[in-house]
Amino acid sequence: MRIELLNQSKYRHGARPGDDVPLVMPGMVFGVFDGATDARGTMIGGMAAGRLAALTVSAEMAALALDPASRSMPADDLIDRLSKALHLRASALDLPIPPSTTVAVALDCGCDWRFLLLGDSGVRINGTETLRREKLIDRVSTLARVRLFNLFSDLHDTPDAVEFATRRGILLGLDQAEEDRVLSSETTRGIIAEVITTLRLDAHSEIVDDFLRGGIQTQHRLGNTVGPLSFDTMTGTRPRLGEVIDVTRPKESVRSIEIFSDGYPDMPDAVAAAAWEEAFHHAERDDYHKTGRFATVKGSTTTEFFDDRTILVLADMQDMGVS
Repeated sequence: MRIELLNQSKYRHGARPGDDVPLVMPGMVFGVFDGATDARGTMIGGMAAGRLAALTVSAEMAALALDPASRSMPADDLIDRLSKALHLRASALDLPIPPSTTVAVALDCGCDWRFLLLGDSGVRINGTETLRREKLIDRVSTLARVRLFNLFSDLHDTPDAVEFATRRGILLGLDQAEEDRVLSSETTRGIIAEVITTLRLDAHSEIVDDFLRGGIQTQHRLGNTVGPLSFDTMTGTRPRLGEVIDVTRPKESVRSIEIFSDGYPDMPDAVAAAAWEEAFHHAERDDYHKTGRFATVKGSTTTEFFDDRTILVLADMQDMGVS
């Protein structure tokens, strides 16, 4: 079996580690955990809150995977164990935003591979079948962020300045942008109305309005709740929407496994880390600011990629024996 791993921080010059944490335990488990970026930049002992979450949950997953029986536990029980570990780690810290992370793992279950996912990190099987769940709330943020970027493009001298102003507006909220006097109340209402209309969320206009005014820093309030913008996440509380993906495939049918974080805006045809990198850099050239084909909640700057990225490839598995 060929194993390839690339784990790249969003900080271009390696000034700080990113929030993605890979896990490689041959014969037991492979995974990628993408810690959520804290909109307030919370640090714990020099470590970002998102990285703390990813490290905590990956360590608990590793401990569980040491026991073959644990790899076959019901999905709810596995997720509950991971959630309890994160809750225990974070509860004493009294943080303004609970640390959270995605989970995307391939568990070696003897004759089978078991794929367990929570959040928007993904798994691709045999280069064709993709397991991944995206969040509506991210589409709401992205649409508003693109509108902000286009508005601010006329107000700042450099693309970096435009991006940093846009991030402040989408992370801290449109009300904050009004307080900063970079948006008028009329423009704010127009952005919110456009998002609601585009995504056909008229029945939930108050929720969308409240979220965009408060910004991504308030998004944690919707995690593991029930509602139109709610989403399941690994944050120390029990997921409630049934968004956990739990899929099993016979080993004999699996030729390759790719586990990736959302720092890759596009997927390649080839099953290789180099191909994922090529696709990434093509996206960077094609849509550097992430306002077009690869629009998302942040764009790239001269000091940062738009996000951390991790790709873990397992290939040439045809001759792999059953463990």
